[in-house]
Amino acid sequence: MTVTVLSLVIGSELVMGFISGRVLIPYLRKLKTGRYDPYIGDRFAQDGSEPRLGGALILVCMLVGTLTGTAWFASRNDISGRADIRLIITVFTACGIMCALGAYEDILRDKGANVGLKPSYKHILRFAVILGALVLFRLFGLRESAVLLPFHWGYLELGILYMPVTALAGTVFLSAVTVCDCPAGKTELGVDGLCPTLLMIMLMSITAGLTVTDIHPEAQLVACVGMGAAGGYLFWGLCPSKIFFGESGALTLGTAVILGCVLARTELLLLIGAGAVLIDAFCALLQYVVFRARKKLLFKGYTLHEHLEKIGFGKYKIIGLGAAAQALFAAAVIMFIVYSGKFL
Repeated sequence: MTVTVLSLVIGSELVMGFISGRVLIPYLRKLKTGRYDPYIGDRFAQDGSEPRLGGALILVCMLVGTLTGTAWFASRNDISGRADIRLIITVFTACGIMCALGAYEDILRDKGANVGLKPSYKHILRFAVILGALVLFRLFGLRESAVLLPFHWGYLELGILYMPVTALAGTVFLSAVTVCDCPAGKTELGVDGLCPTLLMIMLMSITAGLTVTDIHPEAQLVACVGMGAAGGYLFWGLCPSKIFFGESGALTLGTAVILGCVLARTELLLLIGAGAVLIDAFCALLQYVVFRARKKLLFKGYTLHEHLEKIGFGKYKIIGLGAAAQALFAAAVIMFIVYSGKFL
């Protein structure tokens, strides 16, 4: 895909993000408050009516970007050549299913209900969706069974374990993304716009790497669409948020990252490329383990970003620090993708 087409895809999603926010937010807010009010309110003030269903807005943007990108492939007759539209549709479908799963939890939390799926059921469903997408990839001709390692170590052959291991890694990654957004679904513990910003930077680096190497057009489109959707959401999701990222947003964008890495044959990017997200989630895990063992808090907050906020860092400063850290990992992403092109 050319830079012009990538710009067109991203631009269409940014416009759709702004427009759909003004249309969707009042309806999504009604699910929480029971009252429809088309007035968005002060963009830089919150009144407690903000819904959590950011995934809905992201999915709308992804739909527009996917249609724009596949239309370009069709115009060049690349669908049956370099690009396989079936793989792209599989990714969008998986993101839609994940969005629905997250939306169910978001709606319940907005209504103040303490019921929902048990954590074990959530993980099983997420694992099943990712595994289902990988099975479809295999049926459509993507018959990978090895993971590319860095430092010229070649491939690690997993054989029949490739799909379950990759699905398990994806499930763990999604858990890390949801924790980075807001632990236990508590929006007051999160920093509005932090998690989608970090994911957007990662997707931007994947897009840049694939554009430079001109390989894996399906992965290039998926990463570009995910990046544009994150940008479209941030019109309304950046602090102070008018629509929270929520579990729906975390699962939707996280699934795009996972499947984009699989399509690019760079599964290890889930570990290398999302460093800022994983560090934040690891701090939460470390806090939990230390507290259970010693009944003592290691940090002043559940996550690293909450700890920084408790010691006086402003929300925009935390987002800036997170983005700067993620930019370092983004450089590693680009280098790894360029490196992976030598094995084709």
